[in-house]
Amino acid sequence: MSILWFCRLDVESYVAAGRDVEVPRPRCPTCRRRMIFWHGYPRYVRKRGSPRIWVRRAKCQECSVSHGLLPAFLLQRRLDPVNVIGGALVRMVGGVGARPAAEAAGVPHSTARSWRRRYRARAPALVAALTGLLVDLGGEVVRLPADVEQAALEVVVSAWRQAARRGSELGTAGLWAFASRVTGGTWLATTTSEPWAGASRRPLIAPVPLTTS
Repeated sequence: MSILWFCRLDVESYVAAGRDVEVPRPRCPTCRRRMIFWHGYPRYVRKRGSPRIWVRRAKCQECSVSHGLLPAFLLQRRLDPVNVIGGALVRMVGGVGARPAAEAAGVPHSTARSWRRRYRARAPALVAALTGLLVDLGGEVVRLPADVEQAALEVVVSAWRQAARRGSELGTAGLWAFASRVTGGTWLATTTSEPWAGASRRPLIAPVPLTTS
């Protein structure tokens, strides 16, 4: 399992930092005790030059479980940065074919097609969970499009903007980093189970506030 954290660095700066990248120390998702850093592992990102980033791990000494600390510019089990994936999805939902969307994103046609397929399957759950988050943040739910894929895009934008208005940490990053963080990196997960819940116990909202001390 991965814990998502807001990273102020872009991919290139993160790569340049190497193993010295500064990562906030989280609390355990299960027992809430402060975790310790526990080595890490390399992970490829599909960018020019095929860079590898160093993903730190944290371990809970009480639960004896470790988690990868994944920067929110990525999604779980996806090679491409989340803003690349999100931009391609916006194009395809807006009517652009998978092939031209893939060319614009710099990925194989089959990859863009798989993103759309997974997003289409996930969209109903995303709409429900993100609408709940929007309400928790004090936002107003407006009439959403009948098309569930378009609705999921609109409600994540609304939730992100409301988080920014409230001064929440969730609103201080870009839209797609926000989407990655609040879904625990599972925006395009291959499972329908929801491993994350927030204080309100709503699905898809990552529960682990990261601290710097």
